[in-house]
Amino acid sequence: MVTATGPAPGSEMNHENANARPHRNTCGALSMPAIFGDGMVLQRETPIAVFGSVRANGGSGTPTVTVRLIDEDSRQTATTNAETDPATGQWTAQLPALPASGPYELHVEAGDDRLRFTDVRIGVVWLAGGQSNMEVELRNSDNAEQALAQCADPLLRFYNVPKTGVIDETAENAASWQESSPQASGVMSAIAYYFARRLRAKLGPDIAVGIVDCYIGGTSVTCWMSRTTLESCAAGRAYLDRYDQAVAGKSMDELHAAADAWQHDFDAWNASIAAARQADPDVTWDTLNEQYGACPWPPPVTPFSQWHTCGAFEAMVQRIAPYTIEGVLWYQGEEDEPYGETYRELLGLMIAEWRDLWHRADLPFLLAQLPQWIDKKVDESTGDPMLWPVIRAAQWDAAHTIDGVHAVCLMDCGEYDNIHPTDKRTPGERLAACALRYMYGFSGEPVGSPEMLDAQISDAERMEVRFSHAAGLHFDGSDPASRCDAERRARENASTTARDADLSGFEIAGADGVFQPVAAQIVADGDAGHSGPDSVGSTSSAGSTVADVSASSASPSADQHECGCARETTWTADYEQDRTDFDDSSSSAGSADSAIGTVLLTVPEGVRPAAVRYAWRSWGPAPLFNADNLPAAPGTRAL
Repeated sequence: MVTATGPAPGSEMNHENANARPHRNTCGALSMPAIFGDGMVLQRETPIAVFGSVRANGGSGTPTVTVRLIDEDSRQTATTNAETDPATGQWTAQLPALPASGPYELHVEAGDDRLRFTDVRIGVVWLAGGQSNMEVELRNSDNAEQALAQCADPLLRFYNVPKTGVIDETAENAASWQESSPQASGVMSAIAYYFARRLRAKLGPDIAVGIVDCYIGGTSVTCWMSRTTLESCAAGRAYLDRYDQAVAGKSMDELHAAADAWQHDFDAWNASIAAARQADPDVTWDTLNEQYGACPWPPPVTPFSQWHTCGAFEAMVQRIAPYTIEGVLWYQGEEDEPYGETYRELLGLMIAEWRDLWHRADLPFLLAQLPQWIDKKVDESTGDPMLWPVIRAAQWDAAHTIDGVHAVCLMDCGEYDNIHPTDKRTPGERLAACALRYMYGFSGEPVGSPEMLDAQISDAERMEVRFSHAAGLHFDGSDPASRCDAERRARENASTTARDADLSGFEIAGADGVFQPVAAQIVADGDAGHSGPDSVGSTSSAGSTVADVSASSASPSADQHECGCARETTWTADYEQDRTDFDDSSSSAGSADSAIGTVLLTVPEGVRPAAVRYAWRSWGPAPLFNADNLPAAPGTRAL
């Protein structure tokens, strides 16, 4: 088995530290976290946390910390005194909730010590967290050159938290808020960029959007949790035990030597790959792996690496919390593939811990469900271990069982044998649609993927499976690769309403628990012999007939390439179109939400069905889509 992970190719594993210089957020006895800086975005319409530390001033005690927000006309918009813990010197102030506005200056004073931050905006702030697929930078994603040429936007801003497993104040001192520009945005998370760009277009031209990039490729969910939380459950203790055993009995010199040797090999491999791809941009991973071998991963376990248990939580998350944010974008889970059976519990505990850290029991989390992927060598040798479906199920369950948590399905976004798919626009915009729908009240945003509701035996030869969000339910391709391959797509799309067993994505198991693929037919409920209040009739509000499906899927929407990938247009055109959509109350987006659809499965001879599942594989087939071009979520149901 190959554990899927590592930093995204071309990503900056470590922040490029500046030469030593005075800490920009320290003045005398007064200090603040590095996330506070010139050009920062503060969260609108909620009390704003401002915090730091202050040292006692001899016999006069700890000075009072005062926080002021000053507008362009030098008028004081808000002021407050901080509460300071005399034992630790930690202080916290809360500015009142303010509407989107700015620019401001933020002044923080403690006696004669003063810090001043300029060009401060009040807008919306999201934290983008996780591992390598959130880490993939805009410069390394699809259509990077075009995206960077069009990305200039002074009200789209980002802050990259230095990637480290131990506190690095030098790196923090070098980090700063950046305006989106061709020069700066290349190192921004591509997903976060497309998410933010979509929000900028929909929320209004004067509303700033800030992104806090907080991720490290190759990290387990347990890297983002405290030891205290991990010790509270058996699943967490298992991770801690594996970590403790890995470093036991090794001196720091031995650990550093092992880390240095691995880093040398890793850097050499990356340099070879980069040179080969520069020489031939179309070179395949098969060729690269033959020439240079597999990526040297994982790195040795050390208490100072970026990837050690609890490291990112202590050195990154705790260094920025509770900076006020709207919510969290989370794309992670690949690294936990070997222990997927405990991922749901750990994800829930992480969400709870972060909510406690930010003092918000309802802090929204938007999850990117893992797409399709399998390592080619594993596929060709041992076959699909079907570990990723377990992670996907855990993510989907979290979205259905934890208030304020939502998930977007990405089953059409993966790449065979490449764990880092380069299309990051689609995930970013789906996450944005989710935020716009649930956080900002844009009811027309399409967010509902078809989802298995129930299944019942129709007769000895047939089974009915019902799906929600199913208007325009149709088959398209078999896997992400086929949707971008015109020849394969034409071959597989002889019918948009029927699929042979090897291409349907559906499997049925009998009492023995052995699943086997089955043929599938999308039908109107009347054709399936099913009736009831949720039955699919001939009207669009209730679903689609076979004829309806064929018509709705005959050609791609204007917003889609033939392969289903997001369109490529200019920022100006996108912005104006998005504003038009925003102003048009008659938009039909999201039309699939209320519909129920039925898929009729052929039961294998001699099998009495006990369970059914759809898309329950690491890689394909997963061909089911609705009219909003959203893929059906993987699912399983017992009968």
